[in-house]
Amino acid sequence: MLRGRSGLAVDGPRAPRLLLVAGLALVGVMFAWRLGAWPLFDPDEGRNAEVAREMLGGDWIVPHFNGLPYLDKPVLWFWLAAGAFRVFGVCETAARLPSVLGAVATVALTTALGTVLIGRTRALVAGAVAATTPIMLVFGRLAIFDVLLTALVTAALYCLVRARLDGAPGRWWPLAGVAIGLAVLTKGPVGAAVPLLAWAAARGALPRAAGRVGPGPAMLAILAAALVIGPWVLAAASREPHFLRYALVDETFLRFISPARFNRAGPIYFYVTVLPWALGPWAVVLAVAAMPLARAWRAGGPDAAAIAFAARAATAIVLLFTLSASKRAQYVLPAVMPLALLAAIAAAAFPARVAAAMSATGRWAALAGIAALTGALALPRIDGAEFFVLTPRVLAAAGVFLVGWGTVTAVTSTRRPAVAVVCAACFAPGLGIALLGPLTTYAEARSASALARQIDPAARVVAFESFEPGLAFYLGRPVPLLSDTGGELTSNYVRAQHGRLTPSATLRPVAALSTLLRDPAPLYVVTAPARLRKLRRFGGRLIALYADRRSVLLAAGASRADQIGSDGGQHRGGAS
Repeated sequence: MLRGRSGLAVDGPRAPRLLLVAGLALVGVMFAWRLGAWPLFDPDEGRNAEVAREMLGGDWIVPHFNGLPYLDKPVLWFWLAAGAFRVFGVCETAARLPSVLGAVATVALTTALGTVLIGRTRALVAGAVAATTPIMLVFGRLAIFDVLLTALVTAALYCLVRARLDGAPGRWWPLAGVAIGLAVLTKGPVGAAVPLLAWAAARGALPRAAGRVGPGPAMLAILAAALVIGPWVLAAASREPHFLRYALVDETFLRFISPARFNRAGPIYFYVTVLPWALGPWAVVLAVAAMPLARAWRAGGPDAAAIAFAARAATAIVLLFTLSASKRAQYVLPAVMPLALLAAIAAAAFPARVAAAMSATGRWAALAGIAALTGALALPRIDGAEFFVLTPRVLAAAGVFLVGWGTVTAVTSTRRPAVAVVCAACFAPGLGIALLGPLTTYAEARSASALARQIDPAARVVAFESFEPGLAFYLGRPVPLLSDTGGELTSNYVRAQHGRLTPSATLRPVAALSTLLRDPAPLYVVTAPARLRKLRRFGGRLIALYADRRSVLLAAGASRADQIGSDGGQHRGGAS
């Protein structure tokens, strides 16, 4: 293995360039395969896709959701999704392409950083780990911001590592600034906080190249980030004067300290429960290798610097979101890169230990599969049993996969340790393929697509104190909301600016329903089951056409209901 001026690995046995390209192509296919098989999940996917769809109307500066300014998040993800809509049409697949791009970029950058820190061969393993963690495979196929943010955070850390090791900070620091600027344009100030905190915690683990570095490169990075962020921020602030205060105070500071305000609360140990499933079998690899890795670091061996860098960076990222009052599983996605580096080091340094642990994991997985198959057979015979996620079909598919994967892993891992790594890499993709079809019913229940199919595209429709974010996307037009708070839109910006934004064409007070019911034109009313009692107080004849777990679709007036039901509705039930 060759060594650079820093003493860290910069190359190993040269892997064919074709292998690297083929590997990334395979990763791209893995993330993009049947990307539109499921409808958009509400609220996040439906809302994000609708914001991007409305951007096609011509306003590329201030994002809009349901016709109202939506500045909960910056603009970069919406630009990418809207661009995908322009190229591929408005559909679920196009809405999710920015996340696929982010996932592939994260894998490529993890491999590139691994090449610098641990050599080319193990870097390929690190890339495979990053690509096959369950958390990356799940969120890398959803229309959310976090995977794109993860790619940009990883890019920033890669540039900062190169600046420290190569002795060329004037080249790499400005590139780090560009990556941080794009991360801020993706998800706000957290896009700067995550890479800078991780770098502050981990940089001391890496040796510095010869030569003194002054403040100039850091100033260039700040300038580069400002040039990336500034134009859009100034343009948006000129249109929405309250934007800067909201972005810095409400969306950043208050989100960090106030769990109730944003409905993102979680216990202090939240990520302790998230990381095992988020990493899947790689969590087992890291768990059994934790002490040997610590000993290797203390011994000062050739991997000591890389181990310390990855461990410190991962700890800093997880600790940041642990201390935040706002917690969601996908927030720790940026920790995938350093954890993948640690897993790659462990798999190469302690193959027998990893193989034994994977063999035991396979045995437990096979037992879990048998339990799932038993449940698939037994649960339908239990009186009163209801199934939403763990349906018999889901249990059967998961059980068959777990028995098969577990048996192969248990039998082969101890015989050939390299096979243990392959088995770990196959777990999440294999389980995802097994469950893609059986979980379709669950996806439909979390989406507004089925509701939208019941509505005549030409008829009026309003939402009464309840809002399905994806409904506007699937109807191709905003849906007026009748609400006295605007909270149903799940937009903190709209809620904060409610007094200024209402009344408008798409956000009106609840009392406006009386006027709408007197209009003889056909009208659909969408509400939540819990709002039906309040809806009856407005009088008029409302006919229930469709209902699911989250929404009820009604038509105003008996004659109009019959007409609407025949045109676009699925008539279910009678008068409400």
